[in-house]
Amino acid sequence: MPVPSPLVNASAGQRLGAKLIDWIPALAVAVAGVVVVPGVLADDAAWPVGLLIAAGVAAVYLMGILVWEGMTGKTPGNLLLGLRTTGRDGLAPGVGASLLRGVVLAASWLVPVIGPVLMLSSNRWDRDDQRRGWHDKAAGTLVVDVGAGRDPLVTGGLFGARADPEAAEPAGPGSPAAPIDAAPSAGPIDAVPSFGGAARSAVEHAGPAAPAGQAAPVAHAAPVVPPADQPVHPDAELEMTRIARNQPAAAGVQLVFDDGAVVRVPGSALLGRNPSRLDGETVDQLIDFADLSRSVSKTHLHLRVDGGGVWVTDRNSTNGSAAATPDGLEEDLTPEQPVLVPVGSTVRFGDRHFIIRTA
Repeated sequence: MPVPSPLVNASAGQRLGAKLIDWIPALAVAVAGVVVVPGVLADDAAWPVGLLIAAGVAAVYLMGILVWEGMTGKTPGNLLLGLRTTGRDGLAPGVGASLLRGVVLAASWLVPVIGPVLMLSSNRWDRDDQRRGWHDKAAGTLVVDVGAGRDPLVTGGLFGARADPEAAEPAGPGSPAAPIDAAPSAGPIDAVPSFGGAARSAVEHAGPAAPAGQAAPVAHAAPVVPPADQPVHPDAELEMTRIARNQPAAAGVQLVFDDGAVVRVPGSALLGRNPSRLDGETVDQLIDFADLSRSVSKTHLHLRVDGGGVWVTDRNSTNGSAAATPDGLEEDLTPEQPVLVPVGSTVRFGDRHFIIRTA
């Protein structure tokens, strides 16, 4: 069964366009009230009556839009442009949040035209890389592009629904299957779109089975580091290549993310919300994995495929990283210290995780 796509944040242009579409009927009613009603009454002085009628109809329409958006995440503009409004959990924001969002946006009209444009464009300056406007931050809402990514409202929120519950692999000898948010897809893709999508639950790593009535022991694996006679600079790709010189070349690996995305990595890659290379650094691939929960750093991990697995380096991330082998041994990654993680292991970065599989 195909897995859901990652979440993709809506752009400022899409949001502005959607709101303009939502407002067109209200503006049309206002024009009709000022122009048509006085004509029907054959009295030019009747325009206040027309304006009052138009204001009432427009208010009812806009209130209905806000209620609809709160319950379903949809508005006429959202539907036409392929957007959905959600709460922080990726589900319908609720009528209360939608009304608060609408009130903040309405208040921006105190500065005609310029106020609403600034409000709807304010997501361009969102330092959290979630493209949230000031009204979104006030109401705790997100806007996602379901044309370019997954619709969280019908696929289990930010976590995403598991595509195949039977596809999970055992986490260790004698242990039950470790839950992940989605099964691997039928075929790899070469890039992850910019999206949001946040997994709020930590990865569960089961260790070896313990006798009945006893707690399973917690085992900590010592990190596998490059040989001591090889000089290593953090994330230096040439050094990583020399470390693996005596090992057979790998055809690449697949990273199976907790939201179901599958990315093929044939060589080296940087992973994060908006990863960027260091000056002079050579990396084959940038995996843009915009995390709506803000748990993933802009450049979180450096990955280098090796014959024995993947060299994983935490790039001084804010929320840290860890690796767990298939037999349940888990180790936190020390920043800037490459660790060789074998195929079949789970790597956690922030609140997200992926499983390393052969390509």
